[in-house]
Amino acid sequence: MRTYRKREWSSLVVNMTPLINVIFLITVFMIIMINFSEVFLREVNLPKADEAKEVKEQVIKKISITVKSEEFIFLGRKRVSLDNLEQALWQIVEYPQKSTVQVRGDENVPYEVVQKVMQKIAARGITRIEFSTRKEAVPPLEEDRIQ
Repeated sequence: MRTYRKREWSSLVVNMTPLINVIFLITVFMIIMINFSEVFLREVNLPKADEAKEVKEQVIKKISITVKSEEFIFLGRKRVSLDNLEQALWQIVEYPQKSTVQVRGDENVPYEVVQKVMQKIAARGITRIEFSTRKEAVPPLEEDRIQ
């Protein structure tokens, strides 16, 4: 008859190094993806305009407001809520009469959201508002060939 020796649990060792490496890599991946998600939210499809023209005026301060949706509004590079937009404008604009706001609204944003943004700008006393659009190139005319 064979006798079996009992194993002692103190001699059993689990190597934790691979587990720690995997958790570290997942953490780094999540941190990187959180930073990139903010960049992707700022991508805006501007509406088309036939008669768009570039305005070249002397202004003291030009502020850019990007409207992606009602939840995603950026004042420059800083994300603000619609409720806090007027307060943020009070903080950064000293001379509203000599400042210009450039509104970049996504073509899929409802006009009511852009209207609310314009009301916040007007409440600050800024009267110069520019709208960013994209102007598509006019296709060349083709000659009609009679054959």
